[in-house]
Amino acid sequence: MGTTSKKRGVQDVAAEVQEYVTELILQANPDRDNSNVLSRWTGRLSLQERNALACLSRVAIGDTSFAPQWYELENGQYSVADEPIVHEISHDGQPQGIVTRNRYGCLVLNCDSMMIVDVDIAASEQDKIQDCVSSSQVALSQEQAIAAVESLVQQFPDLGFRVYRTRNGLRHFCITQLSDPLDPATHRVMSSLYVDPLYSRLCQFQGTFRARLTPKPWRVDREHQEQFVYDRITGLVLPHSSPYAVCHLIEVLGNSEILPQFEPLLQTHDSYCRVNRLGLKLA
Repeated sequence: MGTTSKKRGVQDVAAEVQEYVTELILQANPDRDNSNVLSRWTGRLSLQERNALACLSRVAIGDTSFAPQWYELENGQYSVADEPIVHEISHDGQPQGIVTRNRYGCLVLNCDSMMIVDVDIAASEQDKIQDCVSSSQVALSQEQAIAAVESLVQQFPDLGFRVYRTRNGLRHFCITQLSDPLDPATHRVMSSLYVDPLYSRLCQFQGTFRARLTPKPWRVDREHQEQFVYDRITGLVLPHSSPYAVCHLIEVLGNSEILPQFEPLLQTHDSYCRVNRLGLKLA
């Protein structure tokens, strides 16, 4: 996948990080708030560079007022850099995305050009504490969430979205145009679709869009956990037959023509998530 450093044409990430570390040591004062020093760099640094800077810095970055926007998430549970890569996805020899394993064992699709919008809707009363919607700013119904997509594609007919139903929300894939997770315009579109604010922050922080591919372990009976089988059609190691799916494809809104480079990403997502198995329980 492309990174911020690659977009800037940086060839030696380690050398550039070391340059920033040297500047930090020279300019930052451990007895003062170093927000100005840190904020000068965050727009330039890639996730990998930030990880390296956080590890190498001799200044207590976490003690500054700027930390909530930069440092705390860096060492948090959502850092892509800390997740092992399970599968790489390419189109015509060009990398399009990766599948990683997150902190609680789920496989996750990561891509930096196909917009994925995560939307929370009202959780059911029987859901466990891990499933409760905590970051949403509005109480949203499925009808309202889909209406927002319909309104957007009416305004911009070239846009197209695949809409999936997850256990506690919706997942939208913009299939007709390239998107940049670091571009404010991207996040204005995502906000118009009632994106989960935490998910939006993570996209900006990580420089990637994400979608979980396998069930959350606390939603699955123990005998169905970690069972996979090789699929000869897709060439992927997919979840073994079980009563669970991650999401269901419910409709395509707007332009239905998929960009060619998105095809392998969607095939990977749909195969892992078992999106056409409508009789399966969402987990």
